[in-house]
Amino acid sequence: MIERFKITKTINLIIFFLIFISILQSCNGQDKKPEYNPKAIEMNNKAVEYAQTFGEDSALILYDMAIELDETYYLPHANKINIYVFRKQFDKAVYESEMVIKKKPDLAEGWVLAGMLYDRQGDNEKAKKYYEKSIEIFNDRIANPDKADMISANRLNRALSYILLGQEEKGKSEMTLLKKEGPENIMIDEFLKMSKEDYINQLFGE
Repeated sequence: MIERFKITKTINLIIFFLIFISILQSCNGQDKKPEYNPKAIEMNNKAVEYAQTFGEDSALILYDMAIELDETYYLPHANKINIYVFRKQFDKAVYESEMVIKKKPDLAEGWVLAGMLYDRQGDNEKAKKYYEKSIEIFNDRIANPDKADMISANRLNRALSYILLGQEEKGKSEMTLLKKEGPENIMIDEFLKMSKEDYINQLFGE
């Protein structure tokens, strides 16, 4: 139980907190977008409750039911990733990450997580392409503040993508600048200590 809490906490730290528009909303359940089928949202939220009480098999069934109710709904796929990562079923996690970006291609965070999964699986070239795609989306958000909230968070997200892409100096320079602009953000201190390998290893509990 302690191990699972550590893994889930790490996923939420890197993907939910750092990547602030998280695709792993297992702590929230409810998707903010109203266009999805309400019954699908309800089913997803119920699955989240099951997963949090370790009823993972039941949760997976409910996630699949939510997907059947609304094939455009990406969040159940994202929540399934959390379960598959904990179970070390990385091939399944990769598949679900691909479904997320297929259904929500403008979700930069989805490209980041998929890239990290491919990196973990050894497909570094594909991972790089996914990080590059995420940076394109983050750049668009940052350049168009009317299209996105929390520009500083998107800058932090982009910094992570640069680090994962292998441009650690560029990424950490941006983090350092953000720290100067917001010295109260103590989390950045921890991010600055981490390398690409640290992010990937901690995310996957390795």
